[in-house]
Amino acid sequence: MSEKIITHKMIEAFRAAIVHGGISAGADALGMSQPSMSRVMADLQKVVGFPLFLKHGRTIKPTEEALALMTKVQQSFLGLEEIMRFSDQLRKQRMGRLSIATIPSIGHSIMPEAIEHLRSKFPDVFITLSVTSYVEVARSVRNRQADIGFTADILSLGELETVAELTADCVCIGTSKWLSPKLSAVELKDLAGIPFIGPTGTFQKRLEALLATTGQHLDIMVETALFHTISDMVLRGMGVSIVDPLTGALHRQRGGIALPLRPALGYTVYATAMSDTRLSQPARELLRYLAMATARAKTHIESE
Repeated sequence: MSEKIITHKMIEAFRAAIVHGGISAGADALGMSQPSMSRVMADLQKVVGFPLFLKHGRTIKPTEEALALMTKVQQSFLGLEEIMRFSDQLRKQRMGRLSIATIPSIGHSIMPEAIEHLRSKFPDVFITLSVTSYVEVARSVRNRQADIGFTADILSLGELETVAELTADCVCIGTSKWLSPKLSAVELKDLAGIPFIGPTGTFQKRLEALLATTGQHLDIMVETALFHTISDMVLRGMGVSIVDPLTGALHRQRGGIALPLRPALGYTVYATAMSDTRLSQPARELLRYLAMATARAKTHIESE
C-alpha cells in the first residue's frame, strides 16, 4: 500500500482556495482550470482524511478543520516568503551595488558619463563614487570599501590585482588664443613663450623627464594638481597645458582645443580589485565602457 503524501501542489491549491474565497477563485489565482483545482482538492482531502469544504447553497465554505490546517499552512508559507526575502537581499548585495574609487583624472572626466551609461543599463544597481587620491583608492579597495579602483599607477599591495589597463597618449590643450585648431599636432618646442599651466605630483615628474630628453623648457606660470582645474584655467585663456587623453576629450567637448603631443607621452589607467573578488556584471560593463571611451579619445586625437 502506497504511503499518503501531501504535495506542495496540494498545499498551494488549498491555500489559494482559502485566501481567495473558493475553489474557482483559487484556480484563477493559480492559473489552473477549475476541474484541475477540484481534483487536487479531492486528492488532498483523501490524504488528510476529513472534509475541507462544505456546500452552503451555491457557495462552499471551509470546515473548522480546514481553517485549523490553514494556520499551519500559513506558517509554512511565511517561512518560504522569508527565505525569498533573504535570497533577494543576498542578490542585491552581490549584484545590486557597485562601489567605485578613482583618482580625479578619471573621476572628473569620463566617470560621470560612464555612470550615466550604467544607470541606463542597470537601473536597479546602487552606485557610489569616491574621487580621491591614489593612496585612498588603494586603501578603499584593499579594505573592500570599493569593488574596483582606478589609478594612474600600478597598485601591487597585498592581494590587490590589476584587472585592466587603459592606455592612450596625452594631449596638449588650449584655446584659439594660443593654439591653432588647424595644427595636426603640437611639438614641445611650439610651446616656448606660451604661458603653461603645469601639473604637480607624479605626472609633473614624467613631464619633466620628457622635457629633459628633448632639451625643451616650458614657461610655467601656474601649477595645480587636478587636470580638471587645469582645463578650467586653460578655457579661461590663461595658457596651455598637457593632460591625460580623457580630460582632453572633455576639454574639447567644453569648447577647447585638444591636439596630439609630439613626442608622445603615454598615460595608462589601471583598474584594480582584490584578487579573490569576482567582478559583478556592472563592474565588467564599466571596464568595457571605459575601454571604449579611451579608444574613442585615442582615435579622435589621431584623426586630428
